[in-house]
Amino acid sequence: MSPFWLLLRAHHWPLYLLGCAGTALVHTLFGAERLPVPVPNVGSLDVPLGLFSPLLLACLLVLHLRPPTRLWDTAPRAHGVIRLGLLGTAILPAALACLPLWTHSPQLALSALRNLAGLTGIALATATVAGATRGWMSAFPYVLLVLLLGTHGHSTTGGYADHPWWAFPLEPAGDVAAVALVVLVFGAATVSYALRGARPEW
Repeated sequence: MSPFWLLLRAHHWPLYLLGCAGTALVHTLFGAERLPVPVPNVGSLDVPLGLFSPLLLACLLVLHLRPPTRLWDTAPRAHGVIRLGLLGTAILPAALACLPLWTHSPQLALSALRNLAGLTGIALATATVAGATRGWMSAFPYVLLVLLLGTHGHSTTGGYADHPWWAFPLEPAGDVAAVALVVLVFGAATVSYALRGARPEW
């Protein structure tokens, strides 16, 4: 058994891979299903499941980046390189779990990949400050705010409404401002995680 596989086992990645596989199955069967969301001053906004299922993937991803033991950050090795390797390896199955959305709509799949990167960045930034098991504590409320307050103007079922600059999960796949915001958030979170890692929780 290779040292890299032992490292993944230490981070409980078989469970993580199982979660990604389950999400991929949901995307295949129900990814384009629209969920009615009550929006203040707008009415009911129908949002495809595939736009917000990356929240689950992002939370699972960051949770499994938690150091397996207290000795993890004291051993002499290239911490930053290993952290980036773990992060890159974790993103791959999460991204693959979004690809079945392509069978419903290429735009939906691209939006899901963008949302995965952005929500992972939010959760990862929280992990460096509060710990990996608390990464969801910022990403989940953010998604709720986007759903409840991230829409302006009138919206009909399946129609397009205006969104503020910070509500990137609702924007079309080709929205340049949303992509730029995601790149900024994910890039900053990645650098912070590489330098500091997830905050110890013991």
